[in-house]
Amino acid sequence: MRIVSGDLASRRLSFPKSKKTRPMTDRAKEMIFNLLGDAIVGASVLDLFAGSGSMGIEALSRRAEAVTFVENGPWARKSILSNLDRLGLKDKSRIIYKNVFRALNRLEQEGENFSLIFLDPPYNKGLVKKLLNRLGRSDIVSPQTTLLLHHSRQEKLPEPLENFVVLREKRLGQACLSFLSRRK
Repeated sequence: MRIVSGDLASRRLSFPKSKKTRPMTDRAKEMIFNLLGDAIVGASVLDLFAGSGSMGIEALSRRAEAVTFVENGPWARKSILSNLDRLGLKDKSRIIYKNVFRALNRLEQEGENFSLIFLDPPYNKGLVKKLLNRLGRSDIVSPQTTLLLHHSRQEKLPEPLENFVVLREKRLGQACLSFLSRRK
């Protein structure tokens, strides 16, 4: 796994050697960031279920202002720390070692707001609906926030989708990428 583009292009990333994580392929990352385009420059990013941190690190390489990583798995946290340290990105990063829902509570209490949120929950655990419902009631999401949800094609978006609008969907094998924004 490597950084696809930006200031740190081609640098290698370490990732957890565990079946509990699914690293995003370089090809998928390239497609995602090409679709996001210049919206990433200066963005405040939240990377939920961060795994190795590859999505947030890619955003930093492409000049995002800052990234908050949320990861509860100790095997993954070591990879995030190692990658940030080796690439000199600690000053633009924050890692929250908590369950995602507890981390969201903390971020709301702190008055945080993000322009881009990556969501990559474990497949087929019912988390897509729970996350979208939770984020739909949260002040960390504004009408200008873009959510990028990486999910199993078997775990569909809830219908009706009350608080969000689907901007775009892209299939990647057995996975799906859904780009969403908050209803205005």
